[in-house]
Amino acid sequence: MVKHILIAHDLSPEADIALRRAIQLAGQLRARLTLLHVASSQPSPALLARLRSAEERTLATHLQGQPPLDVQLRLEVGPHPAELILQYISLGNCDLLVLGSHHQQPTQGFAGSVQERILEASPIPVLVAVDPAGAPYARALAAIDFSPCASRALRAAWQLLPPGAQLKALHVQEVATIRAADNPDERAFQQSLFERFIGAEFTALPPRAVQFSHSFQSGERQACLDAALADQAAQLLALGGHSRDALSERLLGSLTRHYLDNPPCDLLVVR
Repeated sequence: MVKHILIAHDLSPEADIALRRAIQLAGQLRARLTLLHVASSQPSPALLARLRSAEERTLATHLQGQPPLDVQLRLEVGPHPAELILQYISLGNCDLLVLGSHHQQPTQGFAGSVQERILEASPIPVLVAVDPAGAPYARALAAIDFSPCASRALRAAWQLLPPGAQLKALHVQEVATIRAADNPDERAFQQSLFERFIGAEFTALPPRAVQFSHSFQSGERQACLDAALADQAAQLLALGGHSRDALSERLLGSLTRHYLDNPPCDLLVVR
């Protein structure tokens, strides 16, 4: 259950989008919310006061018209923003981290390397929010590949959906498109494994008024996911953060990297 949401905010427009989502989820889930701003270099007392004032104004603007929330503002100073955010996660009993989309230049907000470091090491689900509307999620897609982190991503997405929303689990048996139908026996065997796997996963989910469906496809993973996202008009894509051919547990999967660079909707990444 999500009881404490952390939003890492850097005063960029992308972070404002993420803050809007964090506030929406905090209200929906009745969770407390912490807004964390990290200054990468030691500011003067006057600059620190201006930063706090700017974050307070931003927070007040986004909270207008919202139901009362338990909100805390924190300012931290250090040369390594990712490490400070990860440290706060470990100390703050947080259940979900919300980030805005990354930038190529650090002067525009969190650089891509900062976001990547957080995603590689975060012990909690990370939601990269890119949808400026910030409406409650109605349709979500979870990419399932039998890995523990994909299962955790499915469960995390389930928690973020309001009553009446739809969650679809998609497994792609990755084969070359031209050979997708070459071995029907193998496809039938893999589909049977998936049906048993997803049945056990669904049984383990806590009862909620969320519509659940699943699909098994053969083809290229990214192409199948792109088509499913478009067909469903998904607002949230849940992914495991692993790489099946990684040399280190801290390497993000290539599919996850692709969607982080080109987010089609909000992304939920779970290690």
